[in-house]
Amino acid sequence: MKLTLDEFSPATYEDWRRAAEESLKGAPFDKKLITPTPEGIKLQPIYGKADVEALALPESWPGLPPFVRGASAAGNKKRPWLVAQELPYGCAEKFQAALRNDLRRGQNCVSLLLDAATRRCLDPDEADGEEVGKCGLSLATLGDAARAFAGVDFHAVPVLAFAGASALPLAGLLQAVTGDKGFSGAVLADPLTEWARDGKLAMSLDEAYAEMAALSQWAVGKKIRTAGIQANLWADAGGTAVEELAFGLATGAAYFRALATAGIPDNEIAPRFVMALSLGSNLFMEIAKLRAARMLWSRIVESFGVPAAPLFLHGRSSLFNKSVLDPHTNMLRATAEGFAGVVGGVDSMHVAAFDELIRTPDEFSTRIARNLHVILSEECGFAEVADAAGGSWYVESLTIELARKAWELFQEVEKRGGMAVALREGFPQAAVAASAKARRDAVSKRRTAILGVNLFPNPAEIPLSPDPEAGSFAIRAEGVAATRKGGVRLSSPSVGEVARAFQAGATIGEIRKALPRKAAPAPEISRVEILRAAEGYERLRAATKNAPPKVWLAKFGPPKQSKARADFSSGFFSAGGFEVLQTTAGAKSPGEALEQALDSKAGIVVVCSTDDTYPEIIPAFVPALKAKMPGVKVLLAGFPADQIEAHKASGVEDFIHLKVDCLAFLNRLIKEL
Repeated sequence: MKLTLDEFSPATYEDWRRAAEESLKGAPFDKKLITPTPEGIKLQPIYGKADVEALALPESWPGLPPFVRGASAAGNKKRPWLVAQELPYGCAEKFQAALRNDLRRGQNCVSLLLDAATRRCLDPDEADGEEVGKCGLSLATLGDAARAFAGVDFHAVPVLAFAGASALPLAGLLQAVTGDKGFSGAVLADPLTEWARDGKLAMSLDEAYAEMAALSQWAVGKKIRTAGIQANLWADAGGTAVEELAFGLATGAAYFRALATAGIPDNEIAPRFVMALSLGSNLFMEIAKLRAARMLWSRIVESFGVPAAPLFLHGRSSLFNKSVLDPHTNMLRATAEGFAGVVGGVDSMHVAAFDELIRTPDEFSTRIARNLHVILSEECGFAEVADAAGGSWYVESLTIELARKAWELFQEVEKRGGMAVALREGFPQAAVAASAKARRDAVSKRRTAILGVNLFPNPAEIPLSPDPEAGSFAIRAEGVAATRKGGVRLSSPSVGEVARAFQAGATIGEIRKALPRKAAPAPEISRVEILRAAEGYERLRAATKNAPPKVWLAKFGPPKQSKARADFSSGFFSAGGFEVLQTTAGAKSPGEALEQALDSKAGIVVVCSTDDTYPEIIPAFVPALKAKMPGVKVLLAGFPADQIEAHKASGVEDFIHLKVDCLAFLNRLIKEL
């Protein structure tokens, strides 16, 4: 007999909602099943065909404008993403050893993470010691580059480097070290982001734009991208996906105008850009963000009247959501982020090692991060699929809603006069700071969970050993002094002249000083501070590490009476590194509970039971406990509003419940103790 579903009528949205409301037993549908996001988007519990039809989306295909479905019609199969793992080594020899090892094991891109001194084109002896080699490769001379890139075939392996406000010196250095063979990839200037990150620039914006234009003119006809947009800075500072997209697009629009004004051919402008976006743990939001970025950039390119070209997207694991505590949970976050990047269609990607916040990643953590690319490509088969998320009613709706909000904010920046004016006024900085505060408050109050930090913390965690060499790379002033040429002259900002100067022995600092500077540097502005959501709990746990305060959970009655609030209390205090003590079974009487509390010798006692039993328990237990232990702090799990004053009169000092700001409460408690 042939089985069919014809006898069943198709369910409508109204049918589903009616059933959902019945299961909620009177709880508000909108409050329970609609999820607001930091971007101001309300995620629906279910999406259907009607949701997408209402958007009236134009027909879109992979490889065709507006490129929302990807840059290639063949998906990743013909155009796989670059495995662009950063190598956070300060000295050239360690960088070279790690790079050659990784190139044999899946990496196919030279991803240059540069230290602050190199990004600012300073010789090591001119820089603050903390700027040299601490968070990236230090390059000052041709000898440094020759040692760092020894044995690397730049003809086969592309470069990806966000070089700071000016990429001209780095491009000249790479040209000098590769000679006639040259190099391909992306050596990217991003003066606006560097200005926002540091709060200052060593040159004027007009001069930075002129150097970007000179580099872009040199790159015409070459497979080299020159204009970078590190939009991930805004996400790492706590900004939302809307802010990351909008401020990234506004930065790109400023560079687009500068290149067009400088006379770069129309068909050569759009192919010069790379945008870096953060990859966070909100899986579908990240997928939608990547799709929306391509769509909105295509709209900007169209508005300039130049030929369409897909935006090259570099994905980088978020910093905002990573934790020093229970760091192996960072593997879970990075896995979700890598998955989102590939499904969203990144062109290159860095998956963070789980221990990158603590030390220079070791061989194990580096291999795990690098192999995630291989797993996603070869085992999961995502290299075979074009726009894996395309057609999902949820993802399509989220993409459009996110794009609309980002475009509105982008237009607000443009109305203010563009990104440079907005930065001088402090508009993007203030917007992201407000978003970061709201997101960190949600973590502080445990409305947003971070596994291993404010949810399911591990009291028995053994911290990872920090890298003894991290941040201790010596300034290589002697090596620079030995090769210093002196008296460098550059008649114009060109890659060829810079390369010849490096070959003649000039240092990066000498070249920076020789580049023409006729205008005053850009004014100082409010800098963007990179933050992490877990930092508050990390500081609290560090403060309680050596002498964790003891908390006794005074449970009353059988498990059904005390377990829920005891579990809540245990997680609440463990998040701050407190030592939580309790018995398996609850006390049968206030007298038994008193003996247990006295035996625990804890300075904090939390009463765990139900609102109905508290009026009987508290007057009998708390005064007796205070009489025996005058300095003890007695807290109550829950907030029975009509009983508060009576319990305070009996000696209860405070109440812990879902609406309490956990981090603020525990910090205050530590000070009181």
